Amino acid sequence: MVARGDLGIEIPPAQVFIAQKMMITKCNLAGKPVICATQMLESMTYNPRPTRAEVSDVGNAVLDGADCVMLSGETAKGNYPKESVGMMHDACLLAEVAIPYVNAFNELRSLAPRPVPTTETCAMAAVSASLEQNAGAILCLTTSGNTARLIAKYRPVCPIIMVTRNATASRYSHLYRGVWPFHYDEQKPDFKQVPWQEDVDKRLKWGISNAIKLGVLSKGETVVCVQGWRGGLGHTNTLRMVPAEDDLGLDPHA
Repeated sequence: MVARGDLGIEIPPAQVFIAQKMMITKCNLAGKPVICATQMLESMTYNPRPTRAEVSDVGNAVLDGADCVMLSGETAKGNYPKESVGMMHDACLLAEVAIPYVNAFNELRSLAPRPVPTTETCAMAAVSASLEQNAGAILCLTTSGNTARLIAKYRPVCPIIMVTRNATASRYSHLYRGVWPFHYDEQKPDFKQVPWQEDVDKRLKWGISNAIKLGVLSKGETVVCVQGWRGGLGHTNTLRMVPAEDDLGLDPHA
């Protein structure tokens, strides 16, 4: 977390913005979620409108690469909590439109240390495919949430739909930029009786169906699906492009 108030005590105030950008950049390169906080819309604690500089501060934090921006006193004790959240929401939306996604992806990919691990290579390929296909979403099946984190690291334009049986992972993955976590609470089948791919396709269909219901995805859009070749951690290595439809054209027995 980049807590500018605490930083302003430890270092000169004039250096806080440099420290903010440096820490956010390091987190982006490491694929770690980073929160920018403290005095984002401070004047809205007692006023219905923020200063223009505060709105610019929110937008610049998003452009710097922050995964989250956080309000504190504005909503904890302020007179205008709803208006504060609405203003921050509007500023974030406009800032995200201005992000040069292709340039950001190419730079992050070029700076990744080689050799790149298999799961991260798959995440890179998924983001690249989503850009080429103008995909509506990237859907990943994950156990720990690590695949969703790595996809978010490379800043895709489209949302990331994460389907997991891990309730804890589905909660903390809200921190990752652009990730929509869905907790799939159906128990694992006995793979001696049910083919692995049949369970995979069932989870893909479930994730796409719920994303359409929430308006995250529209019917007919292309979905880049990321999955593993078997269950457990560290086996993500497969990409598929499927249409966001009721049937999806998936046949587990094909």
